[in-house]
This record gives sequence, structure tokens and C-alpha cells, in this order.
Amino acid sequence: MQRAPDHETVNRSIEPLIPAFASTSQLMALDYRGRFAEARDAWLARSPSIDTRTNYDRDITQFLAFCGIDPVHVEKLAMVRPVQVAAWRDQLREQGLRNSSILRKMTALRSLFSYLQTYGYTGANPAHSDFVEAPAVPRDGKTVGLTPEDCRRLLDAPDLATPAGIRDRAIFALLAYSACRVGEVARLTVGDYKMSGGHRLLEVFGKGGKERRTPVHAEAVERIEAWLDTAGIRDDVDGPLFRAVRSARGRGRDGFQARPLTRRAIQLLIKRYVRELRLDPAVTVHSLRVTALTTARERGADIIDLQDFAGHADPRTTLTYIRSRDRLSKSPAYVLKY
Repeated sequence: MQRAPDHETVNRSIEPLIPAFASTSQLMALDYRGRFAEARDAWLARSPSIDTRTNYDRDITQFLAFCGIDPVHVEKLAMVRPVQVAAWRDQLREQGLRNSSILRKMTALRSLFSYLQTYGYTGANPAHSDFVEAPAVPRDGKTVGLTPEDCRRLLDAPDLATPAGIRDRAIFALLAYSACRVGEVARLTVGDYKMSGGHRLLEVFGKGGKERRTPVHAEAVERIEAWLDTAGIRDDVDGPLFRAVRSARGRGRDGFQARPLTRRAIQLLIKRYVRELRLDPAVTVHSLRVTALTTARERGADIIDLQDFAGHADPRTTLTYIRSRDRLSKSPAYVLKY
């Protein structure tokens, strides 16, 4: 079996070429560098999501490092060829990255070159699928969902005798009944929890800067109301809805800080309760989003309504969150007998 060339060999085999932009044949090297840097920065700024910009910038920086390109010399992207992109893909796989992570990184690189072309770059897109095949990702996502029974155990796990427990119960109910992303929950303010036409609503600022209004389930309303009264923050409309305790030992008895509970803190909170309840260790905070969408679909919710509920731009993305629990239970694997 022929061994794929290592990335140093691949990179040495690439003959340096001068970047080309339409109608700019007289540009000097520094002008090319400035044009590439300008295009890269504009590409990153296109997304209103700070998280997306951070992830994409990190992915491109990793690729440049793999190719031995100093980020200052971003114009050397014009030297990149499909063989380097393929070698990067293979190295990422050898490092143990999941196909979904590799696909995201390759998508970022492909998107950057596509944007460069729109900006006037006349070279090819070396990350295009016609040149380099990205790893396949199953339509059914990898995140583990919860059964309704295990979800109920998680919802009721926090201790009502402590202020922090009351807060945690409100957070868990919001995640399980709204299908919000953890970052969306972490960004909520007290003022985002509103009343409109007899409905309790959340004004959610989602991925990519998109805004949506989500009705709040009655159980979540009850728990949020209890939390607002316990924390005494009902009138602090500009302050964070969920806040960090003043001290871990106090469990909120000595009050809460004015700063929001971070996304990472909520992730660790779920992880702790999952461990205490001895649930599947693969369960994460994202599992509650998967569980909400799957359960709603099983109980008759329309996919377009689910798309709006989840804040997805494309219903095909929503479908990746639906776990086919009934289909799995009817698998031929269970009828085999020898």
C-alpha cells in the first residue's frame, strides 16, 4: 500500500507562485499581502457570531501552521494546492479528530478561498470538493439524547433546599423545554424573560446574531419564577438571568455575583449531575437540546416548527438532531437468534 506523503514533503514540492488578483497585475508583494489580509479579515467579519469567527480563525491558523506559513505572510495562501489540503485532512484524522470536526475545519478553509475569489483572487480553490473529498458525517448526529425518564431524573436532581439548587433546576428546565443552546442560556438577561399576549417568552440571541422569541413551558416558568424570587433579581432587567454563586461552599446562601454563569460553568454543572445520577457519561449539556427536539418530533411537532424552535437556518440541520428511538428499537438486530 502506497504511503501518503508527509506534510513537509508535500509543502517542499509546491513551487512558490505570486498571488494573482483580477486587474492587479502590477501590485507589489506587500500590496498582495495587504489584499489577502484585508480579504481574510473581511471574511471573518462577515459572521456576526464571535464564536464562529474565533473557531474559523483558529482553523485557518492551524492550517497555515501545518503548511509552514507564517500568519503574517497570509499572501502565501496562493501557494496552497489540493495535495496540502488532503495531507492536512489525513493528519487531523491520525490525530484522532472526529469526522465532524475535520469537516468543519475543511469547510472553513473552503469558505475562505471562496471568499477570496469573490474578492478578486483568480486562483483555484484548493479545498473545493472537486479536488479534496471531505470525510463523511452521518446525518444522525453524535450527541447522545436522553430518554424521557432520564431527562426527568436530571430535571429533579438539584436540591430545592439551596438557592443554587433552585437556580440549577431553572437552568435544566430551560434547556430541556426550550432547546436553547448553552451559549444562548448563558447570555440571557432578566429582561429577556417577558410576557406577551398571555405567554411567557424568551428573547433569545442565537448563533450568528439571529434573534428569536421562544415560548416558555409552564414547568420552566414555575422554576424561573422561583429562581427570580430566591435571587431577588426580578427588577434587575439588564443583569444576567443566571448568576454565579459568591462562594462554592455557600451554595448561594451568601448570595450571587453580578456576573453571569458562563457557558463552561453550565457545561460542568450538567457533567456533575450526570455523574451523580450515573447517567450515560456521554451525556452533555447539548444532549438536552437533542432530547427536546427528538421528543417534540416524536409527539407530532412539524419539522418546520422545530426548525424555528431550534433557531436553525436549514431544516436539514434540524433533522440531524432527531434521534430515531423508535426505529432503533425495531432494528433487525433484536430479532436475530442463533
